[in-house]
Formats: sequence, C-alpha cells, structure tokens
Amino acid sequence: MPQSSLSWRRMPGSSGIWQLKSGESTRGGSPAKGECHFIPMKIVTHPKHVRDAWAGQYQRLARQFAGLLRSKTGNLVEIGCGRGQLTIPLSKLVSDSLFIVDNFGGPYSKDHGLLKSALVRERLKSRIQVIVSDYADWLSRQSSDLYGALISNEFLPEINTADMRRFLSECYRVLKPAGVTVHGFLSPNPENLRQQLVIESDTDSRWTDFPSEEWFSPPPSLVKNQLRQIGFRKIRTFEIKSGLIIKADAARTFLKRWGVKDGFWKVYKERLTQEGLEIPDWIIVSGVKPTTNTI
Repeated sequence: MPQSSLSWRRMPGSSGIWQLKSGESTRGGSPAKGECHFIPMKIVTHPKHVRDAWAGQYQRLARQFAGLLRSKTGNLVEIGCGRGQLTIPLSKLVSDSLFIVDNFGGPYSKDHGLLKSALVRERLKSRIQVIVSDYADWLSRQSSDLYGALISNEFLPEINTADMRRFLSECYRVLKPAGVTVHGFLSPNPENLRQQLVIESDTDSRWTDFPSEEWFSPPPSLVKNQLRQIGFRKIRTFEIKSGLIIKADAARTFLKRWGVKDGFWKVYKERLTQEGLEIPDWIIVSGVKPTTNTI
C-alpha cells in the first residue's frame, strides 16, 4: 500500500531537491508519477486549534521519515527528541526499537515530563528508551557500527557548523554499514514576509532568551555537503510545503509556546492579526553509510 497521499516533485532550477505535493503516492520517499496539486493552505485563527495543526505537521514528517528508512533497520536512535512530537507518530510506522536522546535543558526543561506522560498514554514505554544525556557525550560512549538508523528533527538548528560536522561524523561512526541517517529542519530561506516573521521571532535576541548560536536552520546545501565529505552516499534532499498559516489569537498562542517574548506580539500585532505567521517549508536530508569504506 502507498505510504501516504503526498509525494515529491523535483523543484525547477534546483539541484537534487524534491518538493512535496499532494495527489500522488510515495514508496520509500521516491518520487511517483501522475498528476498532482499543491497542498492547500491551512489557516488557523483560534488558539484551541494550534496544537492539532502543529501535530499534523509532525504526522506528515513522520510518514516521510518512515519512507526513507528501511522496513526494519534494527535499533533506531533519535537525537533531540524533545516532547516526542516526531517520536510518537514515527513509532507507529516503524517496527524498530527506539533510543531517544535529549538533555532537556534550557527552554526544553519541561519536555521530559511531557514526553514521559505521552509515552504512557500511547503505551510506548516498552518500545522506546528515553536517555537523558548530552548528545555528544552519549554518542562518544557508543560502539562503532552499532545502530541501523540515526535521525533528528529540528536538532541541527541548535548547533553550529563545527558541531554539526562532529555530530554527523559520529552518526557515520555509530551506524552499521547500510545504516540510514535522516535529519529534518525548517527552511532558513523564507518565501514571504509571514515566514520571515517566524524566523525573526526565533533568532532575534529582542524576542527570545534562547537565540540560536549561528542560524535559524543550516543551509540544506551545507548539510548535504558535510554528509558527503564524511562518507555518506545516496544523499537526498527533500522540501515539504508546510501549508500552515497561523493568525490572530492563534498566532499569539503559538508564539508563547515557542518561548517568544510578548513584545514581538505587541510590535507586530496588526500584521499578525491580518496576515499571520506561515511556517516555513520543511527540509529533510538523508544519507546512507556505504557497505565498504569510500572515504
């Protein structure tokens, strides 16, 4: 059976980037043939609908992550799991045992409790092992050629260029030959002012106490190049349209959940009420560790 009603097309003028559209089927993340249409925009204006709209983003991401993983990779590691936004929907699509790693520090201090409650509610405690640790320390203690897959979502934005290279190098080391790595993040390239507002709210120290060290998200080309230099092969880059606009009181609720200061709402209230925020496109970059050393 097809994994979803969503699919990919190569973006005009792009270099190895596929864009998600609706109306086709995908198998393993491969582009399918047939007529298709852009995903319609979803506009959220009421605060009570924000949570479900955001959960819908992760359900779509989980389907695409699952499509890039083999049917059974063995032990699967997720770095930077947070409150399990990706973990939980993905666990329902793969049969692997999951090891999820996070230090739950800074603005994410409450996520550990939320994650534990969610795992109990979804009856997933027996399949998912939560490891509270700094990711680099934990990876350094793992044997080489041990795991079938290592993934992250919205983790690369938390680290800088040098740390990303060290992280991806460790991904390569701990993966088995033919192991898969998949990393998702929001596009750093806004397509309009609504998306630019999202990026500003998350990176400008006027609006957040936890601005990223280097970027809102890394350039997709940099992630791809680092994976290749480290030794990964079959590298693929995908772009998924979020299709989500959040306006009025819903925008204020969303910003609070992101830890954005209320001053941002006060400065941009008219624009947020009339035009809203638009979630940037999602980027997914994947690679496979070759069965023989090609470095």
